[in-house]
Amino acid sequence: MNNKTVLQIYERMESLLAKLPEALQKPILKEMGTIKNLFLRERPPRIVIAGQPGASKAQVLDTLFNAEVVGAGEVDEGGWREYRSPRGALRVLDARKPATDAAVRSALADEGADIFLFLRSTPEVDDALAAELADFNALLEFLNAHGSQREAVIGVLARSSEADAEEAREQLHACLHTKAAVSERLAATLTVAATRFRLDGSMDATDASRQSAERLAQVVAEELPEEARLEMARLCGVRDVQMKIAQTLVKAVTAICATIGVQPIPLADYPILTGLQLMMISGIMHISGREFGVKSSAEFVAALGVNAGAGLVFREGARALLKLVPVWGNIVSGGIAGAGTYALGRSASAYFIEGVGIKDARKLFRRKT
Repeated sequence: MNNKTVLQIYERMESLLAKLPEALQKPILKEMGTIKNLFLRERPPRIVIAGQPGASKAQVLDTLFNAEVVGAGEVDEGGWREYRSPRGALRVLDARKPATDAAVRSALADEGADIFLFLRSTPEVDDALAAELADFNALLEFLNAHGSQREAVIGVLARSSEADAEEAREQLHACLHTKAAVSERLAATLTVAATRFRLDGSMDATDASRQSAERLAQVVAEELPEEARLEMARLCGVRDVQMKIAQTLVKAVTAICATIGVQPIPLADYPILTGLQLMMISGIMHISGREFGVKSSAEFVAALGVNAGAGLVFREGARALLKLVPVWGNIVSGGIAGAGTYALGRSASAYFIEGVGIKDARKLFRRKT
C-alpha cells in the first residue's frame, strides 16, 4: 500500500471527525489508533535465520511468500537482505556460518529482529546440532544483555519427505528446550514439507505441503509485532491470517460508525460514515494482497446493490429520521450505522479474502443488515 495515500485518507478522516461533538472524539480516536497501527506503520517483517548452515533457506522463505522468490545457492554474510514480491517484502538476516558473530551482532544493532527461525533439514541429534544450538543460545544471551524484547523463536524442520516427520520434529523441539535463552523464547516447532512450483513461480502444493506452509505462516504472523503482521498476511496469502486482521479492521470501523451514529445531528455525519466505510473496504482489499483503491471500493459497494439511488439513501434517510426521536432515535440510528458497516465489512472480507462470488457477497450483506 502507498503509505502516502493512506496518510491522506487518515488525515481526511481526522479532519471530518473533528467536526463531531468533543465527547465523541476520544473513543473514536482510540479506534482510529488501531487502523493507524495496521496501515500507516506497516513495514516488512524482519526474520533472523539460525541453525544448520546447509538447511534450505529458500524452502522456508518460498513457503512464507507462497511463491518462488529465493535463488538457488544464495549466500549471505551477516547482513540484512530484502526479498520482494508484488505483494510485499521480507527482510532476512542469515545468522548461520559463514556469517561471523561480529557481523550478525552489528546488523542486529542497526535493525532489530521481529522473530527468529532455527532451521534444520536433518533430524539427527548430533554434535553439529549441539554446536548450532550453542551458537544460537549465545546470540540470544547477548541480545538479552543488551535490552532485547525477547522476540519469539520458531523451530523449523525443513523436510523433503514426510517419513517420521513428527518424531523428528519432537526431537528438535526437545533439543531447543535444553538451552535456557532459546527455551524462554520458543513459541513452536514445526515441520515444513518440500514445495513444488510451477513455471510462473506460483506454488503447486500437495495437501500435505500446503497445510504445513499455512501453519508456518500463521504462527509467524501471530508472533510478529502489529506493524509487521499485515505485510506477512499479504505475502503468505493464508486466508485465516488475512481474515483475523480484516476482522480487527472491521470491528474498529464498526465501533467508530456506531459511535458516530448516536450523535444528534441528522445527516451531518453522512460523509464521515461513507468515507470510513470505503476506507474499510479498501483496507480489506489491501489485506488480501490487492492494490489499495477507493474507486474499486465504491465499485464493490455498487455491486452489492448499495448505491446513492437506492439502498444507501433509504438506509441513511431512515437513520436520520430516527434521530429526530429523542434518546431512542439516537440509540437505534447508532445501531443501524454499526450494523450496516459490519455488513459491508463482512461481505467485503468474504469477497476479497475468502473468494466468494459477488452474488454470495450480496446475499451475505443483506443477511447482516
